[in-house]
Amino acid sequence: MTETPVTPVTPVTSTEDVLVAGAGPVGLTTACQLARLGVQVRVVDPLERPTTESRAVSIHARSLEMLASLGVLDRLEARGRRIAAVEMVDGRTGRTRARMDLADAPSRHPYVLDIAQPDTEEVLAQRAAELGVVVERGVRVSALSQDADGVTVTLVSGDGDPVERTERVGWVVGADGGHSTVRDLVDAPLHGGFHGQHFAMADVDVETSFAPDAIRMFTHPDGMGMLFPLEGARARVMFFVEQPAPDAGDPTLEQMQALADARMGGRIALRNPRWLTYFEIHHAQVAQYRHGRVFLAGDAAHIHSPAGAQGMNTGMQDAANLAWKLALVVRFGADPALLDSYHDERHPVGADVVRTTTAMTDVGTADGPEAALRDIALFVIGHVPRIGSAAATRMAELTIRYRGSALSVQHGGHHHGAARAGDHAPDPDGLRRPDGTPVAIEELQTRPGFLLLARSDDAGAVEELRRTLGDLGAVVRVVDAGGGPEDSVVDADGAVARDYGLGSGGIALIRPDGYLGLVAERADAGVLRDYLARTLRITQASTV
Repeated sequence: MTETPVTPVTPVTSTEDVLVAGAGPVGLTTACQLARLGVQVRVVDPLERPTTESRAVSIHARSLEMLASLGVLDRLEARGRRIAAVEMVDGRTGRTRARMDLADAPSRHPYVLDIAQPDTEEVLAQRAAELGVVVERGVRVSALSQDADGVTVTLVSGDGDPVERTERVGWVVGADGGHSTVRDLVDAPLHGGFHGQHFAMADVDVETSFAPDAIRMFTHPDGMGMLFPLEGARARVMFFVEQPAPDAGDPTLEQMQALADARMGGRIALRNPRWLTYFEIHHAQVAQYRHGRVFLAGDAAHIHSPAGAQGMNTGMQDAANLAWKLALVVRFGADPALLDSYHDERHPVGADVVRTTTAMTDVGTADGPEAALRDIALFVIGHVPRIGSAAATRMAELTIRYRGSALSVQHGGHHHGAARAGDHAPDPDGLRRPDGTPVAIEELQTRPGFLLLARSDDAGAVEELRRTLGDLGAVVRVVDAGGGPEDSVVDADGAVARDYGLGSGGIALIRPDGYLGLVAERADAGVLRDYLARTLRITQASTV
């Protein structure tokens, strides 16, 4: 077949600092986080219009916390369904073997939000537009080259009479999915298991005796099944299957119903199909997330089984981790070496997700002696709430932390039971504004940048902290009783002192992605100044 010739246009120099390839949840999250931190960003996507396919449907607690600070959680909640638990079900009998309740998860959002991906993308696209982000559809990256000062990208738009243009950008983020072009252009092959796993998937309405309060994973010798309740009667249904014949086409509703009858205890009837498809998943990861001025995030960096609904969440957390670091380099003169910490912090997380989802899929398809061992393990999980809760908390990505990161600095002693540098910042109940209204840490983080909590009776010391942090974020003074300044929070029960280990005085610097960068036992501007200069490598004053 003859390729359509591409019409070149004169190269131009772009004023945008960052180009994001991919307008899915990961790319849009990246763009929103960058834009709210003052970085000029644009997004390109080869699709002429957003996908109508449900694809990723579950948002876990750690991502919900981030989305709350981004200012979009209420909009997402209006379109989705809160899920209170994850259940493992015997697919032959329909009997629940283990239930992992999420209510005790250490988060303000102890649930999963099940929502179709087109709704997630629409909400994030709305937020991106509010932040001034331009999404260019029908545009793909076809080539790139980089040097010490920037990246030259070739963009192609249009199908019938495509137009090629060359532009200059500062940085590129490849969030363009499992078949990432950006990944190929930086020669970053995936490494892992390539035997492939095949799934049949349906976006349908269901009639079932199962309550729509849980994500259910059905174990069966022929392959696991998964049921994700969405808004109303809508649900995502998936089955692990043998590789379809090359000419099989998409599965039919009748074929999906037969799988449901066999592997879901005969308790689910499917109707009103919106999308029926087969897809193949490998278990693999790139060796490096950073390639000079080009970064890989989400499925472009790691691919794995949909078991546990980890993919989109891990990708969105990749975006949150990368964006603030890139903003420090672009806007605040930080040494680009800071960006190496993106790989250092997120690559181990991606590797763990690949291992965990592989194991979950193998568990769901076990037979013989392995199935007997699995059933014993599920019995223990189902009858020891503490173990079930721990498993659910891990799946919600609430156990991720960066204590070993070079960016995590604990200055002074650590109080037993308190969070450490590298942990996700606790969000204790009981905090109030000076006017008496409740306030949460995630609400304080709706202001872009770092959040510095300072416990100190010395107003002068707090002001020095503010001058030191400058345009990088906000300083919030923590006081024990009402009557404090307008920009303080009242902590009458001492929750901040207890949960952060600050005692009667100290500071906790919360990164824009919600993790603790610096915890110090003294409210000392010198300690903060040293962290900004030595750890975050900020070498010049900001310009706003």
